[in-house]
Amino acid sequence: MNIPPEEQRTLKPTYQTTDLTLTSFLRCRGFQIESIKQNNGRTLFIFQESPELRAAILDFANDAAIAVRSFCSTMRDLKAITR
Repeated sequence: MNIPPEEQRTLKPTYQTTDLTLTSFLRCRGFQIESIKQNNGRTLFIFQESPELRAAILDFANDAAIAVRSFCSTMRDLKAITR
């Protein structure tokens, strides 16, 4: 795929995941979902890459605390989107 040079400058690096629990965690931490795509029957959530996002992913991997009610509500919303 050839992307024109003027568009290459505006493309920002992204982080992609199909993990619904990670996506919910990141949303609860305030990260915006940039795009949602379907990939081989799975939902792909796309976030803008940043050092803060990477730190939050590491927090998730290390069982960081998050508000349960907010997490469950976000999970419910995401499941509704992916159906």
